[in-house]
Amino acid sequence: MMPTEDAPRHRILAIALAFAAAAALIVASFSQGWLANATPDGDVTIGLRTTTECGSIGLTLAEPDQCRTKSNAAYADGWDDHTGRFYSSAFAPMGWVALVACLVAALGLLGAAALGLATKKPSPPISPSTIALLGLMVSLITGCVFVATKPGTPGFVGSGIIFWIFGAGCVVGIPASILLAKVNRPRDPDLMDDAMDPDSF
Repeated sequence: MMPTEDAPRHRILAIALAFAAAAALIVASFSQGWLANATPDGDVTIGLRTTTECGSIGLTLAEPDQCRTKSNAAYADGWDDHTGRFYSSAFAPMGWVALVACLVAALGLLGAAALGLATKKPSPPISPSTIALLGLMVSLITGCVFVATKPGTPGFVGSGIIFWIFGAGCVVGIPASILLAKVNRPRDPDLMDDAMDPDSF
C-alpha cells in the first residue's frame, strides 16, 4: 500500500501527466502532419481529416506556392486509378475513428484530472479514467492502421511529427489514467465497522 505521505505527490504527478497527455492528443486530433513529405518541388501533409498538397507533388502539378486541400476520402480515392498506386478503403474511416477516440481519451483524462484536483471520490457507473483508457486503446489501434494504410506509392509519405506527438500522448496517457484511477477510487467501506457495537446485540 502507498504510504499516506506519498499520496499527494503521486496525485500531483498523475494530474500533470494527464494534462500533458490530453494536450498532446488534442493537438494531434486537429493538426496536419501525421504523414508528411517535403521535396524541392513541393510538399504534402496528411492529417486525420484532410490532406494538403503544395507544388508539384502527389496527384497534380502546380506552382510551388499553390496548395490544394481535400478530404482524406477524396484524396485517397484519387490514387485508385488501377496503375499500381496504393489505396486502402480503411484509410479515411480509420482517421475519423482515431480522431473521435483521441478526443474521448483527452476528455476522460481531463475529467479524471479535475476529480484529482478537487480531491473528490464519486462513484459514477464508469469512471473518467476508464473512459480515457478505452479511448487510448482504440486510438492506438486506429491511429496505427491509419498510418499503415496511407495512400500513394511506397515511400511517398512517412510518419510526421504529429504522429510522434500522438504516440507520446498515448504513452503518457496510459500510466496517467491508471494512476488517476487509484487516486480517485472511492474508499471501500469498512464492513467490520461497529461490528462489536453492544447496541447491535
